[in-house]
Amino acid sequence: MKKEINFINFYVEPSLPQNLKQLEELSQNLWSTWNPEAYQLFNRIDPKIFRKYNHNPVKLLQQVSKKRLEQLSGDKGFLYEMNLIYDKFQNYLKFVGHFLDDDETKKPFSDNFQIAYFSMEYGLHESLPIYSGGLGVLSGDHLKAASDLGIPLIAFGLLYRYGYFFQKINLEDMQEEIYEENEWYSKPIKKLRDENGKDLIFKIKLREDDIFIQAWKIEVGKIPLYLLDTNIPQNLDKYRNVTDYLYVADKEMRILQEIIFAFGSIELLKVLKLNPTVYHLNEGHSAFLIIERLRHLINNENFSFGEACEIIRKSTVFTTHTPVPAGNEKFDAKLVEFYLATDIQSFGFDFHEFHKFAKIEGDDSFSLPALAIRFSKYINGVSELHSKVSRKMWHSIYPQIYQKEMPIKAITNGVHLQSWISHRMSGLFDRYMGLDYRHHADDKAIWENIFSIPDNEIWEAHQERKEQLISFIRDRLQESLIHKSGSEGINRINDILNHGFLTIGFARRFAPYKRATLMLEDEERLLKILKNEERPVQFIFAGKAHPADEKGKKMIKRLIDFARNKKVEDRFVFVENYDMNVARHLVQGVDVWLNNPKKPLEASGTSGMKAGMNGILNFSVLDGWWPECFSEKNGWAITSGENAATDEIRDKLEANEIYEKLENEIIPLYYQQNQNGIPEKWVKMMKQSIYDVGKNFNMHRVMKGYLNKFYLPGAEEVDYIFKDNSKNLKILEKTKNEIKKHWQKIKFIDVSVNSPKNMILQSGSTLQVTAKIDIDGLSEEILQAEIFYKPNENEFLIIPLEFSRKENNIAEFSGSLQISGSGKQSYNIRVKPKNCCFKEFYEYVKWYF
Repeated sequence: MKKEINFINFYVEPSLPQNLKQLEELSQNLWSTWNPEAYQLFNRIDPKIFRKYNHNPVKLLQQVSKKRLEQLSGDKGFLYEMNLIYDKFQNYLKFVGHFLDDDETKKPFSDNFQIAYFSMEYGLHESLPIYSGGLGVLSGDHLKAASDLGIPLIAFGLLYRYGYFFQKINLEDMQEEIYEENEWYSKPIKKLRDENGKDLIFKIKLREDDIFIQAWKIEVGKIPLYLLDTNIPQNLDKYRNVTDYLYVADKEMRILQEIIFAFGSIELLKVLKLNPTVYHLNEGHSAFLIIERLRHLINNENFSFGEACEIIRKSTVFTTHTPVPAGNEKFDAKLVEFYLATDIQSFGFDFHEFHKFAKIEGDDSFSLPALAIRFSKYINGVSELHSKVSRKMWHSIYPQIYQKEMPIKAITNGVHLQSWISHRMSGLFDRYMGLDYRHHADDKAIWENIFSIPDNEIWEAHQERKEQLISFIRDRLQESLIHKSGSEGINRINDILNHGFLTIGFARRFAPYKRATLMLEDEERLLKILKNEERPVQFIFAGKAHPADEKGKKMIKRLIDFARNKKVEDRFVFVENYDMNVARHLVQGVDVWLNNPKKPLEASGTSGMKAGMNGILNFSVLDGWWPECFSEKNGWAITSGENAATDEIRDKLEANEIYEKLENEIIPLYYQQNQNGIPEKWVKMMKQSIYDVGKNFNMHRVMKGYLNKFYLPGAEEVDYIFKDNSKNLKILEKTKNEIKKHWQKIKFIDVSVNSPKNMILQSGSTLQVTAKIDIDGLSEEILQAEIFYKPNENEFLIIPLEFSRKENNIAEFSGSLQISGSGKQSYNIRVKPKNCCFKEFYEYVKWYF
């Protein structure tokens, strides 16, 4: 019997000519993947190899022939370009960030100011498949923008052996998942080394087991991204497999991933001797960090539990990304108890007592977002609408306060310009806007220059990218068609898509609430739109369903079956294996970006931003980011189903609106072209789209939002409570204990208001209010009585009442309320603790009525 022959694998680094050594350094930093000149430099080396390996500069240098490298080493033009780009790279790394103080004066960041950012996935580049979708791409853009702005940030995540899946459509038109092992030695990532030059491996303890973790590092411009890897021989098989796959369905493997991510990141910070000022949890996946930080602060630094809680609250930012239940991580409490009860007991808490911090009303699960909200002072949703939905969704955590007071702010998402704007469009921006927009994309005055770009230049840039998109899709489809149709498939390739047709793109995760098949509500009407001989339309779809989402998979099949059964496969196309490369082509090359989720389940929707910055016109439900951007000058809105009684009625209404707007507005406008083939009114809308989206939804604006609203205030508060040997932290803890001791006995004795009996008031009239409150020996200086006034359903005002006198334990507060506006209004009187040492006491509020 023939014995299988085994081989030992090893890795050989490419040997570059001495005068090309700069290429190696450029290839190892992701700056080269988003800088258009660096991209073109690597493309110049060998376009076919570069394209074949997903534009991965490291793999390119490994695969290019020695002969080609020797040619380049003697090519003066190439060497000049390489040296020029390398100098730009070095200057980029030297850029020093700053912030503006209250007087708009530039201030450098202090030496001890540092943000630690935690995310389960990062969409940095198509050659690094450690992401699944929008959350990951946003995390990647977050790091890139932090690098552009010189913000001192370090990031942490997991290194997935296989990552997310590659999508294949089988002969039955169903999605299949293919997992390929990542070859890390051929990607822009390096193992961390210790002081002896050996692989940096450290360990954490979970229950009775040691878990060994190897650390890797990706250079994202100026930002280091550290990734944790358990696939090393020192581990038991159970733990070796933890970092195999992204978002595994198995809940036990999932909790292991998230515990190792949290505990391992904290341990790596210690190993690297890093001491972040602010910790940013991107979604609830990293919330177990809180438990490990509590353990460290209490057991190692001797803070009380209350003090440790306040330290964590003041230094923690939490971003929630979705109102969809499946996206808000929670576990069976018994599973969390099994793994973490010992760690929780180590800082003096019984698990069941601690569990209350991770509970929400009506659910006994261990909710990671609930835990994060309770331990974070700085919380945000990712659009104005999503923040509003989130305040309602999580109100049960602080039920004593008014829903609209829930401390969840809005920092609407954005995208990293240079990663997503086409090279041709970027060239126009450079010429007409200047290069400043790359470091100062939030400077709105710069974007005014968009309107000075001649119509023909915008249109030609777009048409060129559209042709590239069609060529790209034909190449992607060729292998699939040959597999399914043989030689007949090859003959059909050039009939697929037409650059002269109005092209509509739809690409995103195939979750049922995103309604990818809404266009099929009336198939015959859709066919008339597609087959109109004078004004034809074509659709391009792409996206993956989660491996466990059968409904999502059936939606993909339904789209493909429709195209084949109705014989419109040439103009109703599904592109396999949606990734960042496919996304880039689509958001740069289609004419219209369609988005029709069930409102309000789309938290943000950054793909529409990417499209809009490229002059693609959005046609979307007013959900996520679009309500903040939409005007009739930059796209179209889908609104007819907002008040529908059922999902079925909503689907019918909104599908009908899509057909009508296509037939009566969008298609006629696109084909209304002048003698030079330029649709002047359409191009005017393209410019407006670029202007509106570019100035308001770029990642630089987002980063400055986090910096000014969260990062800098958080650092200021941490400094404040630690000042003078933690004096203010001790004052806060003493105040909290006093409030807790007396709060149950505090009650209203009487409230008098000089209002008419029929409660009909005149606008401009004044109400005099006096409140008598039994404060049970608590100092009146700690308390704030106030009028809570609602002039309408959408607004509220808080009018403080002044302390006037105290007799025994009865404190009297008084003040006035001036009525404004008209119609139905309301008020209430309440008492709560005053903010102390930057602390808001959301859990202590008492209302009179």
